[in-house]
Amino acid sequence: MLKVLVDKRMILGTLKKDLETYVGVPLEYFKIYRLYSNQQEYECARLTETLSTFRDDEKLTVRLGRALRKGEHRGKVYQLLLNAKEPSKFLCDWILGKGMLVGDAKREILEELKRKYSINISYDRCRLRKKSWKNPGKVYLDTQKFEDISLFANWEMFLQELPGPEPATSSIQLLLFVRQWCPSTLELKPFDEVLLDGTTISELKEKISALSGIPVENLELAKGQSSFPCDMSVLGIHTELDWAPQTMTVDSWPLNIYEDGHVILYRDSREEVKQLTSEERKEIANKEGCRMGKLSSTVSTYSPRKERALKIYLDSSPKKHDDIDVD
Repeated sequence: MLKVLVDKRMILGTLKKDLETYVGVPLEYFKIYRLYSNQQEYECARLTETLSTFRDDEKLTVRLGRALRKGEHRGKVYQLLLNAKEPSKFLCDWILGKGMLVGDAKREILEELKRKYSINISYDRCRLRKKSWKNPGKVYLDTQKFEDISLFANWEMFLQELPGPEPATSSIQLLLFVRQWCPSTLELKPFDEVLLDGTTISELKEKISALSGIPVENLELAKGQSSFPCDMSVLGIHTELDWAPQTMTVDSWPLNIYEDGHVILYRDSREEVKQLTSEERKEIANKEGCRMGKLSSTVSTYSPRKERALKIYLDSSPKKHDDIDVD
């Protein structure tokens, strides 16, 4: 723990320069974070910004690592595991710069994962895509730049391994997750993907029909509820979802699908739902209650490495003999 006295007119770059002696590395290789009341950390990256907004006795955290340059934003990369119990696994922190090609960023991330963590994923069989909380979002094409794609501080992104080459070729295409509901066995099949060139329900049904073998006229569709993977009790899937949305396009009410990553469930209208005895229903309800409870409380603890932080206090009280005066 280090306590420092500073002039609030001082700029961040000067503070970092004066801290080099205590941190032990040049200012380009350590980062300073502020901790807000909601426990969210924010990296102080603007070296020309003054300390005027800093409070007395404010705690700062210093971490080793390359500091951000102009136009750069630090974020987190997660692996998307579609059919795993825990579909989101943290991989690493990463820095992206404005104007960087998505393909270049993907290649660098893959090289880092292979070098540091022995995770070997083929460049041609994976994609980067937006992560919004738990939800996989817009697919980033290798030819796009983080200029057309908005970058924000503390961004999050998914790395998704694919069974084959990337099927998406245009940013206006729509890539959706689809999953078959089998009412006769009360089971959901694993996730698949369908790529749409337009937004019509007819195209969506044609793509699902080609994938599943179910005739278009016998397909019934419903939009998955809640956050990805849109899990719910098998006792409610058949009756609690809207299996006949009155719309001709996916981007209108009640589907309101405007971006990649939404989940569509489908079923064969000819397949009858399994009839359960009261005992069978009770047993399934208990199992599903336990399963859903475990899913909601699951938190990933995977982390490739741990860091120790150096905390700094800013204090404007009268200087004591053991305080450090930074002019």
